[in-house]
Amino acid sequence: MSPFVQPAWMLTALCIALAAAACRLTASEAEPRASGQLDPVSLKAMEVFRACEQSIGPEGYARNPNADWGWSESRIMMAYQAMYEGTRDEQYLSRLLEHIELVLAARGDRRGLSDEIRGKMMPGWITTGYTKGKRHAFLVHAGMITYPMARCVAVLRRDPQLAAKHAGMVEKTLTDVDQTIQGYEEDYREGPGQGEGYYYCPMLQDLLPYNQQNALGRTLVAMYLATGKDWYRQRAEKLARYFKNRLKLQDGRYVWDYWSARPGAEDVSHASINVDFAFNCHRIGAVFDSTDMKRFLATFRHIARPDGFADFVDGSGQGHFAFTVGAWGHLGYVERQVRQVLIDYLGGHWRESSVLAMLAAGYLVETRRPFRMEHPSTAPAKP
Repeated sequence: MSPFVQPAWMLTALCIALAAAACRLTASEAEPRASGQLDPVSLKAMEVFRACEQSIGPEGYARNPNADWGWSESRIMMAYQAMYEGTRDEQYLSRLLEHIELVLAARGDRRGLSDEIRGKMMPGWITTGYTKGKRHAFLVHAGMITYPMARCVAVLRRDPQLAAKHAGMVEKTLTDVDQTIQGYEEDYREGPGQGEGYYYCPMLQDLLPYNQQNALGRTLVAMYLATGKDWYRQRAEKLARYFKNRLKLQDGRYVWDYWSARPGAEDVSHASINVDFAFNCHRIGAVFDSTDMKRFLATFRHIARPDGFADFVDGSGQGHFAFTVGAWGHLGYVERQVRQVLIDYLGGHWRESSVLAMLAAGYLVETRRPFRMEHPSTAPAKP
């Protein structure tokens, strides 16, 4: 991610706006406008989204075998999914389905590329980054990439007509995503606490940092919603307990380490994955409740200062991560004013990281709708 220096005026506005807003989770605050009508934040976010898409190109990085699928293409897919959820405009769904097809075809096992660290083919995405040139299919990349795929299927299965229209894609995606999840099953460990679980990394020869395993945790939640299978929920809950049991409460906000194997506050960039995993769990009533979400919102307030965003969740450091606040965008469900703060920043600075700005814009449009608890999508329901 590209470093940047946050403008002081934006952060001052952020602190004032968030301090003035009530911290509560209610559906009534977020009632959507009439069909086809967007609120002012969503309209501005749509402009940012279109500008980002034009800058990146409609195919993103999906056709580039050397692209950063884990950290760039995955977020483009998340952005299209969020835009579809927020608008129900099938142009975004069509784009997302195109990306999903291309990215699934690029799995390592389908390209004949083995994982040189594991010594076998993996149903994941191969990279030589971070490995001194050895091919490796990181679990975190698998989680980042499969999350929007599984989320797409979960949303489609709520609409009987769309589910029937895309039945082949739905079934193939469910099969492929499950193959990826099961491909990492040998890395899973129970414990160490009761009801906890975590993933081990053969390259690190240690357990994974929180964000890396919780990236796959979001996929597990989405697969539970898509299929109704309790196995996915139970695995997500174990990861969630492992993370929640290691959160520290300070002055009403959560603070946590990047990695339980190496203490030290997590940077606000990787932290966005953990916060979003917690939100996804909360949305199905698993492990994290509304009090937890208020504490994460308090963390968001704490890292925003008049002189610049903090680098780490404990409030230390300043201004080295571009658009990380945008990836915290689902907090717009928790507090409506977060949406206004984010669009005020995105409107003038999206060029600093168009991929992350595209994702943030998608979240802003998605969160125009009310917050609702979610249940498995095997019984279709109205969107």
